[in-house]
Amino acid sequence: MGERSRWVADVDAHPGDAPDLARAVLGRLVGAGVVVADRTDCVLGDVPGGYAPGPCASTIVTGDLNGFPDVWPNGLEVDVGRTAFYGNVREDDRVTCPHCDAWLPFETVLPEVEGWLEGGPDSLVCARCGTRTAFNGWGWPVPCAFAELGLRFWNWPPLADAFVADLTRRLGHRLITGHTGP
Repeated sequence: MGERSRWVADVDAHPGDAPDLARAVLGRLVGAGVVVADRTDCVLGDVPGGYAPGPCASTIVTGDLNGFPDVWPNGLEVDVGRTAFYGNVREDDRVTCPHCDAWLPFETVLPEVEGWLEGGPDSLVCARCGTRTAFNGWGWPVPCAFAELGLRFWNWPPLADAFVADLTRRLGHRLITGHTGP
């Protein structure tokens, strides 16, 4: 089985606010029994562990709720700091300018994204119209988000729309959701 993740990215969170927002969201999820409070080795990535599903984890997902997969990884990873969230993108997929519909091959955008992850600018300049637009403003072939705060649920069923709507309301920010893997 390939690994998959469901993610929710807060594209409006500022770097200085992201740690506090992450603590508030995590506190809410722990308090509701969605995840357990103690970090364990239940996620992939460069984090010091994640948060395993709690007894009420099924309250924020849809689909087959006959229990969470008994696989590793299966926890919540909370990402704070510049992170690129994207689904299954092929190198020949196209990224589209929101102003003139010109496109760039995804493979040519990757170096710009890597530069942003290392502290560079969060934007692309369209070769046709010359307009500079933030990454989150471009048309991506699958849901993509470039954010300071995100939640990544490893091998969870699809997240419920009501959960995402509630999170959006509580944060007061624009959220983008997506998934990776099979």
